Amino acid sequence: MTTPESKPVNPPQPDLLAYSLDSLGLFVAYTRASYLAAFGAQAPAWDPARLTKTWFDSTVDVSNPANLALYKIIAQDSTGAWGYQQMLIPATEAAAVNLPGSVTYPPYVIAPTDAMSGGAVINALYLSLQSDAETLMNQLGGTGLYDEGARPYFPVVYPADEPRRMWDFLVNGNAVNVGALIASMNANGIGYPGSWQTQNGGPVWVADPPAPTGVNDARQPRPMPVRDLLPNEKLQVGLMGVSVVRTDLQQQADQAAGEFTADDRATLQQIYQIVNKLG
Repeated sequence: MTTPESKPVNPPQPDLLAYSLDSLGLFVAYTRASYLAAFGAQAPAWDPARLTKTWFDSTVDVSNPANLALYKIIAQDSTGAWGYQQMLIPATEAAAVNLPGSVTYPPYVIAPTDAMSGGAVINALYLSLQSDAETLMNQLGGTGLYDEGARPYFPVVYPADEPRRMWDFLVNGNAVNVGALIASMNANGIGYPGSWQTQNGGPVWVADPPAPTGVNDARQPRPMPVRDLLPNEKLQVGLMGVSVVRTDLQQQADQAAGEFTADDRATLQQIYQIVNKLG
């Protein structure tokens, strides 16, 4: 697993006549899938108390919760005009993504076994390691750990390469099988949240309800910080919203199309001034 790191970087200017505001972004925008691919770890669960946020800045100082981070964004003002604005947010907010979607949990896979009882292979679900059994027994306040397979009738014959056993222990006088409890705890995937509850004197794993995903959140996401416009760039509002236009390429395109360009207008103004002086 790679420690998540994201630093502001001025993106190169696209060799295009027009491009979206995304091309000015200082940070990589992540999805749940791309975050997992980049860092080998799940992004934190979506937090409904925060806006969706696809970027993060690992360079901010989060040592004090009162610290702030300042960025430039492009947004509309109160009149609807597009332009640069400042965005001041807590450093802790700047440092963390808030990605919509569900956290995924790796499936719990039970390794097969060749352990046998009465001439038949036993169900590997009931097997567990002694270390896992002891941990779970202590967690549940159980007592009397024992190997159910070491019984006088139809004992379980374990292969030499099988480290697991049919570990059981007592909870409130009831015998419970460790392997079955671990399987129920991981039924929704390894690490899925939940808690142990007592039913009929025995422990039962109750999974938490699905967490909100933010997929249908109607709020606007936290804006992406952007670089400054270059001298040959300008904002342009069209039918599809606001975009960035390369003024140098726009002028070349206008000339190729025979349009009246800014240079043409400047030349005409100079001619007008000369003629006006002659008059």
